Amino acid sequence: MVGPSIIFYIFFAVPYIFLMYWLVKQDKKKYVWGLAIVTVIAIIGIIVSLKASKVAIENYKQHQIDAREIERENQLDSLK
Repeated sequence: MVGPSIIFYIFFAVPYIFLMYWLVKQDKKKYVWGLAIVTVIAIIGIIVSLKASKVAIENYKQHQIDAREIERENQLDSLK
């Protein structure tokens, strides 16, 4: 999992940090733009995280069902 983490930081996190720093420096009205963008990105991140968690839970449940079926097949094969 090190590769995807490095790729994420290089292509997304580092440019995002520089963009936010630049945007906040440009904003002379109490950092309204920076705050608005951070809020929108945080909301989008929460939505994506919830959807990903839902998919992960469904995959885990399906994996459990598949593992039980394989275990039953192996038990039947060993009885033969």
